[in-house]
Amino acid sequence: MNLLAVVDHTGQVLKSWTPLYLLLGAFAAIVVGLVAFGRSGDTRSPFAAVNLRIADGLERIVHVPGWAAATVGLAFFSLLVAGQGFYNDVAWHVALGRDKNLFTAPHTGIVIGLGLILFSGIIGVLFASLQGVDTALRWRAVRIPWSTLPLLALGAAAVTGFPLDDLWHAKYGVDVTMWSPTHMLMILGASFVGIAAWLVLADAGVKPHDSRWSMGIHVVAAWLTFQGLIAPLGEFSFGVPQFQQIFHPMILVIASAFAFVAIRLVIGRWWGLAIAAFNWVTATGLLNSGKDAPIHTRVVGLYVASALAVEIAAFLFGTERRIRFAVAAGVGVATLGLAGDFWWNAHHAYQPWNHNLVRGAVGFGLVVGIASAILATAFARSAGRQEDAPPVRGPVAAVAGLVILVCLALPMPRHTGDVTAAVHVGRTVGGYANVSVQLTPANAAAHARFFQAGSWQGGGLVLADMKPSGAPGHYVSTDRVPVYGKWKALLRLHTGNKMMAVPLYLPGDAEIHKPEIPFVDRTMKFQPEPKYLLRETHGGGNALKDGVFTLLTGVAILWIAAFCVAIAKIAPREQRVPPTSPGKLRANPVTA
Repeated sequence: MNLLAVVDHTGQVLKSWTPLYLLLGAFAAIVVGLVAFGRSGDTRSPFAAVNLRIADGLERIVHVPGWAAATVGLAFFSLLVAGQGFYNDVAWHVALGRDKNLFTAPHTGIVIGLGLILFSGIIGVLFASLQGVDTALRWRAVRIPWSTLPLLALGAAAVTGFPLDDLWHAKYGVDVTMWSPTHMLMILGASFVGIAAWLVLADAGVKPHDSRWSMGIHVVAAWLTFQGLIAPLGEFSFGVPQFQQIFHPMILVIASAFAFVAIRLVIGRWWGLAIAAFNWVTATGLLNSGKDAPIHTRVVGLYVASALAVEIAAFLFGTERRIRFAVAAGVGVATLGLAGDFWWNAHHAYQPWNHNLVRGAVGFGLVVGIASAILATAFARSAGRQEDAPPVRGPVAAVAGLVILVCLALPMPRHTGDVTAAVHVGRTVGGYANVSVQLTPANAAAHARFFQAGSWQGGGLVLADMKPSGAPGHYVSTDRVPVYGKWKALLRLHTGNKMMAVPLYLPGDAEIHKPEIPFVDRTMKFQPEPKYLLRETHGGGNALKDGVFTLLTGVAILWIAAFCVAIAKIAPREQRVPPTSPGKLRANPVTA
């Protein structure tokens, strides 16, 4: 198949509106079915009657309070809609580059999904108000469950990110990085929805062992919590990472420690292992099974070893003393769990893990693993409505959260080393060619986390590792890469916080006034990667950047506050035994 046919076919797949139409059609059918199945008895207005019929229908089917079932169900559906749009949008930018219109099929799916996250919080308040749920937070007839606060905060910020993203691109150019500030507003707004939905179940008094339905909904909430926490790893699953590779194991450990510790404490033994196995089977078997997939994403974690490490920690140390269990589980995830993920990513990652990553991965992993596990124990007490579980004190949880934020901030800076590449181009075959390079100094790639030649945006993604060959400092690509047409080809060298590139071939782009960089022999110093990876960007002043970063800080504070309030208010109060005469011990009543 020639290049134009490949690009056209890939574009048609990504432009398709069919997945979004199918999801919205299924949702409409479910709503209609619930209205027909449910009962209301309300004569105040047709609006109230219809919504109460939906709530009643859900209660009769899943035996969960209607307001909670509607909130959780809509939150889950919002992630499906936003998730399919997100996958196709990232694939679009990796395979094809810029999109010409704002409301493409992927963008529309994203904005509808993010809007539904906000709407799920509104639905929680609406249904709780119509059903007269007894809530501590209320205004006249409006009843506001504590657990809807995180959903409202997440949805509002995520929806705000979409118009800001369009403004960002208009101001600074159409970059193709996943972790831009405006993108992270949307991505993280969706990432924490699973945690918020889990709190909704707790707020409604739904425990996992109440019934099969309640167990099933808790398991889905746990799986979505895990999925949300690993969502930022799309930076590495799509094969064109633009930040330090240390984020890959670090986020993996944070997600695994939090999710599997919470699952073990709330749902019970072996459920974390089952969810990890299910995730691995579906991710490896379904995600890339279609031959029409424009970009075959890589599964960026095994996770099974981490889930097993948490089970071992629970077996050896028990779960009664929560901090001790959290420390043991965090250490287990950062050692045994990370070893399993290291084995997997050494063979299956787009940028294979090697021994140069071990020291940093284990060091950061131990710190964030323990901190994340401590936060999970605080969350689990609320999510599982565990009256007998000892609480995690506020200062301890605050320090754990701060430690994670500091560890995530430390690897953010990216630098460029003083390295020169003498590139020699090989014979092209059908527009594909091998690449050889002589580095100066010769040991510049000796401690590289990865050294690759790669091409993207010509209809797909092609990567080839650079391997030593002959004289010191001489490397050749393990395979040919495309260096013609619309493809963009770079030589990328990552050594810790030094991330640099040399262009192999870049097409001319009249729209952004960039000339072609031909595929020829050249000797030049490595340059900062964004110069070529984000070729479309341009300077536009600092006012918008300062405003967006200020907004990000404010949003992060808002999210933390919303979750802290919800967790604290939903958590069962400690049981205290007041002093009294022997033989007449009385326990204080436990209230929510």
